[in-house]
Amino acid sequence: MSAFTFSLASLLLITLSLSGLRAQSATFYFVDIGHGNVTFVVSPSGETMLLDCGGPPQTVNRIARFVEQNNIKKIDYMVISHFENDHMGAAAELSKRIPIHHWVDHGESVTYNKSDEWWKLRRGPWARAGMGLQDNANFDRYKAARSTGKHIVVKAGDKVPVKGLDVVVVTAEGEPIAKPLPGAGQPNPACANTPVLAEDDAEDGQSVGVVAGLGKFKFAYLGDLSWQPSRRLFCPENKVGNVDAYLVTHHAQVMTSELGDYYAGLSCCSAAEVKGLNPRVAFVSMGSQGHKFGTGDAMKRVMEVVGNDLWQTEKIVGGGEAGLNGPDDQLANIGGPPQEKVPYIKMEARADGSFQVTNSRNGFSKSYPAR
Repeated sequence: MSAFTFSLASLLLITLSLSGLRAQSATFYFVDIGHGNVTFVVSPSGETMLLDCGGPPQTVNRIARFVEQNNIKKIDYMVISHFENDHMGAAAELSKRIPIHHWVDHGESVTYNKSDEWWKLRRGPWARAGMGLQDNANFDRYKAARSTGKHIVVKAGDKVPVKGLDVVVVTAEGEPIAKPLPGAGQPNPACANTPVLAEDDAEDGQSVGVVAGLGKFKFAYLGDLSWQPSRRLFCPENKVGNVDAYLVTHHAQVMTSELGDYYAGLSCCSAAEVKGLNPRVAFVSMGSQGHKFGTGDAMKRVMEVVGNDLWQTEKIVGGGEAGLNGPDDQLANIGGPPQEKVPYIKMEARADGSFQVTNSRNGFSKSYPAR
């Protein structure tokens, strides 16, 4: 074989390889349900993963409408980050509307059978009589529903076996992965601006956080991970590394210092996390009313990194985050009369690291080339 022939053959192989990378794609849907997370991921194999499912009864109808409108027939893996109602409350009823084959979570609720006194100390402004009993009832319904499918308990370092995607559990039960992901592990300078705060002993801190990879593309979702478990994941070394896209943790919640040390520890999105991930785009699912007792610090930290590449399921008009929004073209729900179709933000990610984000409300789209 001549050198010229070899060069042509090599060029053809490289071209076919690159074409193959571009042909592989995964679709992410960030669905507007108000306050709460619902993220569908459709892998190149056609398998579907759902990251959390919201809580109130109206959420079920909204998700059911969305899956019908977008031709989703089943959920192969439903990943429940933690056992709070705005993340798993709709699961039992949803399982009656669409087949759920695998239920993925961290096992048992750490708040089960806690007394009203316990809850009052940890949920002061939101505490109410019978809160513990309601929490038990929510988890009991969830456990009954997950018993109808295959239950997978995950720990940090495990993988969710979605065909066509590399889904790594990077944190669970308050503990991070023991070894950094490939390419990660560098010292994180932002740790110097991330103080040690009070430990969270409720469910937020137990969140199952995942990084979903497709070739060179990476997406991070950390549920409602609170300050200290996040700090362990990103400090002193950054165990995750840079990602392309990030669903902002804990609905961008930062608690005011007036509520005390414990509540400050429930905050999310430290400088170590946001700058450690260094996402190209960020997605926010908070609801329009923001956090009544919160501040806009998390949103400001995220916007400092992604700039105008912030996409939201709803425009934020209330709470401590009022007015901290991405461009209107990138907001799926800006208020007004209900839309016929359930609003969402869609991301098409390719294995070469490029991706495209589209707003269902107006069709506005933006492309991001491979790094």
